[in-house]
Amino acid sequence: MPRQDRSGGRSKRVLAVTLLGVRDGRRGFLGCAAALAVLLGGCGGSAYTKHDFITRADAICAGALRQARSIAAGTSLPTYLADYVPVLESEASQLKALRRPPDTASGRATLERYFVALQQTVGEYRQLAAAAKSGDQQALSDAEAALGASQVYTLATSYGLTSCGTPGSTAV
Repeated sequence: MPRQDRSGGRSKRVLAVTLLGVRDGRRGFLGCAAALAVLLGGCGGSAYTKHDFITRADAICAGALRQARSIAAGTSLPTYLADYVPVLESEASQLKALRRPPDTASGRATLERYFVALQQTVGEYRQLAAAAKSGDQQALSDAEAALGASQVYTLATSYGLTSCGTPGSTAV
Protein backbone atom coordinates (compact mmCIF):
# COMPACT_ATOMS: atom_id res chain seq x y z
CA MET A 1 0.00 0.00 0.00
CA PRO A 2 1.42 3.44 -0.89
CA ARG A 3 2.63 5.63 1.93
CA GLN A 4 0.51 8.61 2.86
CA ASP A 5 1.88 12.05 3.64
CA ARG A 6 0.24 14.33 6.23
CA SER A 7 -2.20 15.79 3.69
CA GLY A 8 -3.57 12.35 2.81
CA GLY A 9 -1.96 12.18 -0.68
CA ARG A 10 0.79 9.93 -1.98
CA SER A 11 4.34 10.97 -1.29
CA LYS A 12 6.32 12.39 -4.19
CA ARG A 13 8.79 9.55 -4.04
CA VAL A 14 6.15 6.86 -4.29
CA LEU A 15 4.35 8.78 -7.05
CA ALA A 16 7.58 9.03 -9.06
CA VAL A 17 8.14 5.29 -8.62
CA THR A 18 4.58 4.54 -9.70
CA LEU A 19 4.64 6.86 -12.73
CA LEU A 20 7.99 5.77 -14.09
CA GLY A 21 7.72 2.10 -13.17
CA VAL A 22 11.22 1.95 -11.71
CA ARG A 23 12.30 0.32 -8.47
CA ASP A 24 14.61 3.08 -7.27
CA GLY A 25 12.43 6.08 -6.54
CA ARG A 26 15.34 8.52 -6.43
CA ARG A 27 16.45 7.58 -9.93
CA GLY A 28 12.88 7.82 -11.20
CA PHE A 29 12.29 11.15 -9.52
CA LEU A 30 15.56 12.58 -10.81
CA GLY A 31 14.85 11.29 -14.31
CA CYS A 32 11.40 12.84 -14.24
CA ALA A 33 12.80 16.12 -12.92
CA ALA A 34 15.49 16.16 -15.62
CA ALA A 35 12.95 15.47 -18.36
CA LEU A 36 10.71 18.22 -17.03
CA ALA A 37 13.62 20.66 -16.93
CA VAL A 38 14.49 19.87 -20.56
CA LEU A 39 10.89 20.33 -21.63
CA LEU A 40 10.47 23.59 -19.75
CA GLY A 41 13.86 24.87 -20.89
CA GLY A 42 12.94 24.26 -24.51
CA CYS A 43 9.71 26.20 -24.23
CA GLY A 44 11.37 29.58 -23.90
CA GLY A 45 13.54 29.23 -27.00
CA SER A 46 10.95 27.85 -29.37
CA ALA A 47 9.19 31.10 -30.30
CA TYR A 48 9.04 31.60 -34.06
CA THR A 49 10.72 34.87 -34.98
CA LYS A 50 11.26 37.10 -37.98
CA HIS A 51 14.84 35.83 -38.04
CA ASP A 52 13.53 32.23 -38.31
CA PHE A 53 11.27 33.24 -41.20
CA ILE A 54 14.10 35.03 -43.01
CA THR A 55 16.45 32.06 -42.52
CA ARG A 56 13.89 29.66 -43.97
CA ALA A 57 12.92 31.98 -46.84
CA ASP A 58 16.55 32.61 -47.80
CA ALA A 59 17.19 28.85 -47.77
CA ILE A 60 14.27 28.35 -50.17
CA CYS A 61 15.58 31.08 -52.47
CA ALA A 62 19.12 29.68 -52.36
CA GLY A 63 17.78 26.22 -53.27
CA ALA A 64 15.82 27.67 -56.18
CA LEU A 65 18.94 29.45 -57.38
CA ARG A 66 20.85 26.15 -57.36
CA GLN A 67 18.05 24.56 -59.39
CA ALA A 68 17.96 27.46 -61.85
CA ARG A 69 21.72 27.28 -62.34
CA SER A 70 21.46 23.58 -63.11
CA ILE A 71 19.30 24.25 -66.16
CA ALA A 72 21.34 23.50 -69.28
CA ALA A 73 22.93 26.61 -70.71
CA GLY A 74 22.81 27.21 -74.42
CA THR A 75 19.27 25.98 -74.90
CA SER A 76 16.74 28.09 -76.74
CA LEU A 77 14.88 30.75 -74.78
CA PRO A 78 11.54 28.89 -74.94
CA THR A 79 13.18 25.67 -73.71
CA TYR A 80 15.08 27.49 -70.96
CA LEU A 81 11.96 29.28 -69.74
CA ALA A 82 9.94 26.05 -69.86
CA ASP A 83 12.44 24.64 -67.34
CA TYR A 84 12.89 27.87 -65.39
CA VAL A 85 9.26 28.85 -64.72
CA PRO A 86 8.47 25.70 -62.66
CA VAL A 87 11.46 26.50 -60.44
CA LEU A 88 10.07 29.99 -59.85
CA GLU A 89 6.57 28.66 -59.23
CA SER A 90 7.89 26.16 -56.69
CA GLU A 91 9.95 28.83 -54.97
CA ALA A 92 6.97 31.18 -54.71
CA SER A 93 4.73 28.39 -53.46
CA GLN A 94 7.21 27.36 -50.76
CA LEU A 95 7.71 30.96 -49.66
CA LYS A 96 4.00 31.61 -49.42
CA ALA A 97 3.57 28.43 -47.38
CA LEU A 98 5.94 29.64 -44.67
CA ARG A 99 4.35 30.64 -41.39
CA ARG A 100 4.33 34.40 -41.05
CA PRO A 101 6.36 35.68 -38.12
CA PRO A 102 5.17 38.13 -35.51
CA ASP A 103 6.17 41.57 -36.71
CA THR A 104 5.31 45.24 -36.63
CA ALA A 105 2.46 46.55 -38.78
CA SER A 106 5.03 48.03 -41.14
CA GLY A 107 6.91 44.74 -41.39
CA ARG A 108 3.73 42.79 -42.07
CA ALA A 109 2.75 45.30 -44.77
CA THR A 110 6.18 45.01 -46.43
CA LEU A 111 5.99 41.22 -46.39
CA GLU A 112 2.48 41.31 -47.86
CA ARG A 113 3.62 43.67 -50.64
CA TYR A 114 6.53 41.33 -51.30
CA PHE A 115 4.19 38.37 -51.74
CA VAL A 116 2.00 40.38 -54.14
CA ALA A 117 5.08 41.40 -56.16
CA LEU A 118 6.31 37.80 -56.04
CA GLN A 119 3.08 36.50 -57.53
CA GLN A 120 3.14 39.20 -60.21
CA THR A 121 6.71 38.31 -61.09
CA VAL A 122 5.86 34.64 -61.48
CA GLY A 123 2.96 35.66 -63.75
CA GLU A 124 5.25 37.87 -65.81
CA TYR A 125 7.69 34.98 -66.27
CA ARG A 126 4.79 32.82 -67.43
CA GLN A 127 3.92 35.51 -69.98
CA LEU A 128 7.54 35.73 -71.03
CA ALA A 129 7.66 31.95 -71.52
CA ALA A 130 4.45 32.01 -73.59
CA ALA A 131 5.72 34.89 -75.70
CA ALA A 132 9.06 33.13 -76.29
CA LYS A 133 7.29 29.94 -77.28
CA SER A 134 5.00 31.73 -79.74
CA GLY A 135 7.73 34.04 -81.03
CA ASP A 136 5.69 37.18 -80.21
CA GLN A 137 8.37 39.88 -80.03
CA GLN A 138 6.02 42.56 -78.68
CA ALA A 139 4.82 40.30 -75.87
CA LEU A 140 8.46 39.43 -75.10
CA SER A 141 9.32 43.13 -74.84
CA ASP A 142 6.28 43.82 -72.66
CA ALA A 143 7.06 40.95 -70.29
CA GLU A 144 10.72 41.98 -70.04
CA ALA A 145 9.70 45.58 -69.27
CA ALA A 146 7.29 44.41 -66.56
CA LEU A 147 10.01 42.24 -65.02
CA GLY A 148 12.44 45.14 -65.10
CA ALA A 149 9.96 47.34 -63.23
CA SER A 150 9.21 44.72 -60.56
CA GLN A 151 9.60 45.76 -56.92
CA VAL A 152 10.18 42.18 -55.77
CA TYR A 153 13.90 42.64 -55.03
CA THR A 154 13.48 45.96 -53.26
CA LEU A 155 10.68 44.60 -51.10
CA ALA A 156 12.61 41.42 -50.27
CA THR A 157 15.67 43.42 -49.26
CA SER A 158 13.68 45.92 -47.23
CA TYR A 159 12.13 43.04 -45.28
CA GLY A 160 15.59 41.58 -44.58
CA LEU A 161 15.70 38.76 -47.12
CA THR A 162 19.13 38.43 -48.67
CA SER A 163 19.03 35.43 -51.02
CA CYS A 164 15.53 36.37 -52.16
CA GLY A 165 16.43 40.02 -52.61
CA THR A 166 19.43 39.70 -54.89
CA PRO A 167 18.77 40.58 -58.53
CA GLY A 168 19.85 37.73 -60.74
CA SER A 169 19.25 35.10 -58.08
CA THR A 170 16.12 33.45 -59.40
CA ALA A 171 14.33 36.71 -60.13
CA VAL A 172 11.74 35.93 -57.52
